Amino acid sequence: MKSSLTKRLARTLFFLIAATTATSMFIVELFVNDVEDTILGLELQADAKFFTEQLQEGTFQPIKTAQLEAVFLPEGEAELVLPEYFRSRSLPFSQEIEIGETTLLIVGEKLKQPDGKLFLAQDITIMENRESLVQLALVGVAGFMLLVGFFIARTGAQYLVRPFRKLTHEVMNTSPGSSMRQIDTGYRDQEFCDIADAFNRFLSALEHHIEREKSFVKLASHELRTPLAVMSGALNVLERRQSLSTADQKTLARIRRAMQTMRDDTEVLLELARSEASESDARTIVLQEVVQNTIDDLEHGHPDHAGRITVYNNSPGMRVTTHPALVRMLMRNLLQNALRHTRAEVEVRMIENRISVRDFGSGLPINVAEHLSASGAPTAINPKAGEMSNATFGLLIVRLVCERLGWDLEIAQSDNEGTEFLIHVHNLG
Repeated sequence: MKSSLTKRLARTLFFLIAATTATSMFIVELFVNDVEDTILGLELQADAKFFTEQLQEGTFQPIKTAQLEAVFLPEGEAELVLPEYFRSRSLPFSQEIEIGETTLLIVGEKLKQPDGKLFLAQDITIMENRESLVQLALVGVAGFMLLVGFFIARTGAQYLVRPFRKLTHEVMNTSPGSSMRQIDTGYRDQEFCDIADAFNRFLSALEHHIEREKSFVKLASHELRTPLAVMSGALNVLERRQSLSTADQKTLARIRRAMQTMRDDTEVLLELARSEASESDARTIVLQEVVQNTIDDLEHGHPDHAGRITVYNNSPGMRVTTHPALVRMLMRNLLQNALRHTRAEVEVRMIENRISVRDFGSGLPINVAEHLSASGAPTAINPKAGEMSNATFGLLIVRLVCERLGWDLEIAQSDNEGTEFLIHVHNLG
């Protein structure tokens, strides 16, 4: 599942705030430590200079207070007289050591006048404890800043994404059709206005394209009716003359079947070209009767199909409220597709709210099966030039009709053992 833009933006903002907070705390910590080291270093340097002057004047006396200890070791004397933390040090040195719970900053210098070694130790335990408190305070401040940053990131992300959500909502609520509502372009940010304007231009172009295609299909379908009627009349005249040979009569029958197929396809185009099926055309029908009538028409028009279709029905009284013409188109194209792809039997099963049409051929081409199973526009079936077969056109009509009826089309099987289509029927009567 893909994450939302709001969450991703909130995480990004929070990460930036957290990184900024951590960097700030690190810089503050470095600054505090540097200030501490600088102050202590300057204090000890001042003390060392003061005691050096006393040594030169001969007024120096070893000193040890609660915070400071100063010891001078003349040249040649053993270091055993020194505290342990001053011993064995390479001069000069400056180091922070811990003795129990006490923290000392010790400094040692080599003097030439008088000749010897000067050692200083300053107790910085109080300052170290204060430093711990400062660090704890910094951690608390950082935690508070992260908490505030979390709410700022969430609120900021929602605020930034709000116009995008509004735009997305309007786009998703736009239903395809010949007349589509334009989306609002009154956004404060120019980028969203540009997106809305571009989408509105796309809607206008799409409306024009849909209207042009519908007009073309309707015009072409109506124009085809006239020559079909003339051809049908001419065939009737030839049959009434009864002057044709047996071979000519067979040829005439093939012409009539081809003309009937063309008439049926024309009716399909006219019905599917309508923006929506008329509610007055919908009525309650017995599904088995429509299926059987379709089978009878196919067997009558193609005698070689007779006896090849077997119907199994465990719900003979199943009724559905729908458009009979569309149901006949659906079943005719499914059955024609099955009959074309096998010389064996074709099975039609009606079980509860499902219609199954199965053949025992070689299965659908992979690209056709993928397009029929995919969601989206049914016109996705797009074979290369010269590859638009009758089967492909028929299956395209099947999917279009299913979408118009609100029924679900499923390819239950498609392999070298055959193909099975499942139609999930809705609006049961």
